[in-house]
Amino acid sequence: MIAAVLLSLAIPCLVPAAAIPAGGEPGGAAHPAPDARPAPDAESVRALVTSIAPAVEEIRGLRFKKPVAVEMADDAAARGHFEERMRAEWPESRIEIEQEAYIDLGLLPARTGLKACVLDALEEQAAGYYDPGRDAFFVLGDMPRSIASFIVAHELTHALDDQYFDIDGMLEKTGGDDGRAGGVAAVVEGSGTLVMTIYIVQEIGSGRLTSDAAREYQESEVGQAKRLKATPQIVQRLLVGPYVLGMYFLLKGNLAALPRVAAPKGDLERAFRDPPVSWEQVLHPEKYWNEEARDLPRPVAIPDLSSTLGEGWALQGEGGFGEMVLAILTDPGAEALDPTSFQDPQRWTNAGAAGWGGDRWQLYRRGDDTVTVLATLWDSDRDAREFRAALPRSTGRAIRRRRDAVVLVTGEAGDRARALAREALRAVGRVAGSLRARRS
Repeated sequence: MIAAVLLSLAIPCLVPAAAIPAGGEPGGAAHPAPDARPAPDAESVRALVTSIAPAVEEIRGLRFKKPVAVEMADDAAARGHFEERMRAEWPESRIEIEQEAYIDLGLLPARTGLKACVLDALEEQAAGYYDPGRDAFFVLGDMPRSIASFIVAHELTHALDDQYFDIDGMLEKTGGDDGRAGGVAAVVEGSGTLVMTIYIVQEIGSGRLTSDAAREYQESEVGQAKRLKATPQIVQRLLVGPYVLGMYFLLKGNLAALPRVAAPKGDLERAFRDPPVSWEQVLHPEKYWNEEARDLPRPVAIPDLSSTLGEGWALQGEGGFGEMVLAILTDPGAEALDPTSFQDPQRWTNAGAAGWGGDRWQLYRRGDDTVTVLATLWDSDRDAREFRAALPRSTGRAIRRRRDAVVLVTGEAGDRARALAREALRAVGRVAGSLRARRS
């Protein structure tokens, strides 16, 4: 899962959109110019860590239990770290399954390599990373000096949170559930982004960070994020969502309420102890923070339907998407969203994806042919109708709805698509019906 791979990375393209005040807003005309100052060396980074650590402690409301090791890494070492984490948390076989499901559903263009897209964006964007397994903060040797203090603040927050909450342990407790892993990623990266943003605002207010430094960053290759923005929306949102939406979630949906002195310690404590369990809770913070409105995912189960497809077909894998991904399917203008912008996080979803209750997808294969089944449950029959109406129609797809359940079949199912959709819908309905009966 991508969330496990990305935890504790620093993706600096978010810095200007998150923190630069009037006079330095992103979005104006940019004139590319390289950072003329040399990248920081190990000695200067360690000095920076020593000087920034007290500010991070004050903003986060926690004290370091032990010093944080700081090491330098080149692009090859960083890529090796990313690939090692992929092998452990997101192996090649799983990547291929997710890639084929995304292609079947139209979330990735045909013959697009999912792993290559992720690595390409990370090579441009990752300026540093915290490795929970080694309790060390790694700075990339080519990190622009103009963002060095931002990245140090972000990564020191990860180190501090890890000392108190065990980031890898949090991820392990998700049990491989995609929604829960996304919730953990949103809390971890949201914390790093929130503390970093408060730090930047304080530095600007004190005069230690000038608009020239901000402009220098914005005009750099990293700041313009051309390679990131050239990737498909599914990749952009999975990479950037934990940062943008994570801070939005921790601020309870009110970015205008950004603290100027310290992060809300009690809220962060609660979120780390009991992370959100779905992208729906992250996108709609009231469904987590408001006990009366709290909305938990509904279980969606699909049996192995290989026999319905016929001889030679076999189930390859399955998983969950959540509201954030389904919102791409239901938005014909999805490509217009700039995920690096904090201006309107509600643009990450839409009426067709709102009211999400739960989902499950499966990928089947026979030779080079694939079929993807997506089963969904919704908060109401109306929400289900809106989702079905928002799904794009295309040849070979079968869409079925019954009450609050909608099933989509796509890929090479041929004349078996409708039968497959009926079987999946029947199975989902049985589980949903039994749960309704228990509640009544």
